[in-house]
Amino acid sequence: MANNKLKIFDLALIALLAAILFAQEQILTNIPGVQLSIFLIILFSKSLGLTKTVIIVIIYVLLDNFYMNTFSLHYTPVMLVGWLLIPLTICTIFKKIESPLILGLLSMAYAFIYCWLYIIPNYFLLGIGPIEYLISDIIFEIILAICSFLTVFWLYKPCSRLINL
Repeated sequence: MANNKLKIFDLALIALLAAILFAQEQILTNIPGVQLSIFLIILFSKSLGLTKTVIIVIIYVLLDNFYMNTFSLHYTPVMLVGWLLIPLTICTIFKKIESPLILGLLSMAYAFIYCWLYIIPNYFLLGIGPIEYLISDIIFEIILAICSFLTVFWLYKPCSRLINL
């Protein structure tokens, strides 16, 4: 019986954290480049592990695309790959890293990689060249990278202690 309660608890936790991930983005959507998504996905990856975080990210991407009415074969997979890259690497390659500084630097890399993944569909489907894309998006990429660094650097330790109670 205890095993079923744990599974129900896990499902409830996954649903709650996916809702938080989605809600924070919607709340901050009017401030370009500012969001807590990378910070939260890193926090969830470190605290919950790969499987639960992957489920949270999939739910988040589906919710975001349904709500924003942006489901498409050229953007949704890129968004999914971009966000899934975080738990996949945090739970494997960077599993032992706990330093807020190093995680913050990684979050900056994730921000740029996430943005740069959109070069592919923009080039092949819309004909926007990589240089043009980078020029038009660089300020938002920098804002996302700085926001990600600061939130991970300042909030990772206190929030990880809180979530692991």
